[in-house]
Amino acid sequence: MQDRNNADLGPFARAGGKLIMMHGAADELVSSRSTDDYYQRVRDVLGPSSTRAFMRYYVVPGANHANFDTPAFAAGWDSLSALERWVENGQSPTGPVVADVAHDRTRPLCEYPDWPRYRAGDPDSASSFVCGH
Repeated sequence: MQDRNNADLGPFARAGGKLIMMHGAADELVSSRSTDDYYQRVRDVLGPSSTRAFMRYYVVPGANHANFDTPAFAAGWDSLSALERWVENGQSPTGPVVADVAHDRTRPLCEYPDWPRYRAGDPDSASSFVCGH
């Protein structure tokens, strides 16, 4: 069981654990800033490179808490297959793209603290965005 206040995930990482966290930036029930804070505390305890070796964190623009019947970005991504590839084959998530399951649009999943920035092209296509600060 993981306590949100325990940022020492070293034993989990040493046991070969991998962790993918996602949080909707428009979550009206749980602030993504709390998850941002937890992720930063894990990095502070273990260091940036050690943390990146076993953990990825993504904030999804426009995604809310439940993604039901709202104009928010209803994020859909096969994170379980991504996690399986990472654990079983050593292939960490690289350039993942999330699809809005309610609308025909996609966005890149950017590793926190990066954020998808529109550069040019179709605003409904992940290829029109680049991850950056």
